[in-house]
Amino acid sequence: MSLKITAQEKQALYYTVKLEGSLDTSTYPQLESQLRALIVIPAKAIVLDMSKLDYISSMGLRVIFKALKDMQAQGGWLVLSSMQPQIHKVFEIANALPDDGIFETVEEADAYYDAMQKKVREAGKK
Repeated sequence: MSLKITAQEKQALYYTVKLEGSLDTSTYPQLESQLRALIVIPAKAIVLDMSKLDYISSMGLRVIFKALKDMQAQGGWLVLSSMQPQIHKVFEIANALPDDGIFETVEEADAYYDAMQKKVREAGKK
């Protein structure tokens, strides 16, 4: 799938970044590059609008968590908004994992996150 990213400065050094599509192994470099550019400005706050994000993999999570850490280190904020249920479920799972993780490989983590997102989507259709 593809990922469309739209960044807009709402006021001086406060940005909204809209994500549309799939944030996965093939698209995460796009978001990583966009967030890095805003972080080095340095942005005071970044809001990730995830209302149109349909899928996220472990690499997508990694980019977001790294950006969160980088923003906190410079005294800024990164906030997530408007998550679809399947995306929210992946963040719930990731936050519940122990620090050392439970997956042996990125592929194993992605397979698990994929299965959970499908399950949540199917439940939402009933």
